[in-house]
Amino acid sequence: MAAKSGKMLVLAALLAMGPQPAAAQGTGVLTNKVELEKPGAIVEGREGEKTYTTPDVVVPGDRIRLTLTFTNNGTAPAAGVNLTNPIPAALVFDGTTDTAGFAVSVDGGKTFGALAALTVAVTGAAPRPAIAADVTHVRWLWPDAVPAGQSRSVAFFGRVR
Repeated sequence: MAAKSGKMLVLAALLAMGPQPAAAQGTGVLTNKVELEKPGAIVEGREGEKTYTTPDVVVPGDRIRLTLTFTNNGTAPAAGVNLTNPIPAALVFDGTTDTAGFAVSVDGGKTFGALAALTVAVTGAAPRPAIAADVTHVRWLWPDAVPAGQSRSVAFFGRVR
């Protein structure tokens, strides 16, 4: 029972994210959705299309998709939208397919860049290249405005620790 309780705590932490962890600039509302990735059926040696469902339980190693949706409720286009979201402690960053305007932080959201260009300080040694497990925040800067009354979504993935 303790193992299931621990799994439920991880799930509760992910679902509790609600709209508050992401920061968005502009007139609008930011919401998010947490989904569990399920592999597609294997047909003739090939994996089919993955599906995503609202999880009841997650376990270490599960891949989660977190979708952020910005809705412009204003009367004018929302220009310069900046979506910044911390990586929940229960997850390790596992990529994104929404790469336009995308960057990561490995220092708590102070600086952002491409993961391959970032380093992590090491006490008594030279900095080492950053890896996905070092990512603390993700960010999208949208150069084009979100029209009034419209929405735009991005997603990133994480693996349950």
